[in-house]
Amino acid sequence: MTGVADTRLLLTLEFPPNEKIKGDIEKLVDRELSGRLLAPSVVLSEFIKIAGRRIGEEAALVRINLLKERGMRVIPIDEEMAIVAGKILLTTSDVPFADALIASPVKLGKAEYVVSDDPHYEKIGVNLNWI
Repeated sequence: MTGVADTRLLLTLEFPPNEKIKGDIEKLVDRELSGRLLAPSVVLSEFIKIAGRRIGEEAALVRINLLKERGMRVIPIDEEMAIVAGKILLTTSDVPFADALIASPVKLGKAEYVVSDDPHYEKIGVNLNWI
């Protein structure tokens, strides 16, 4: 099964709130990477913006590259994804732009779920996988 990484996945991996979640998120990431985890390019932008403020731009880029080396596939936002995201935003209130883009591969049938616990995805109507 293929999942789509939400930025929350990368941030929780980088900044786990406690040791239990650290272990759980590492296991989840290992499982998802073996299942060909997808990361829409907007996830990289959000991660660099948020993590870069805490660990620096260069360190954030290193973390992304490590995940890519382990098997995370970055997918560009293409026309089809943009149109689906626009339709999501048109019909679903209070959903951030990036979340609509992140959910679009699931809506297009390119993945089965989003790897997150963000309730915005439930509003969009996509399945979630989380620790």
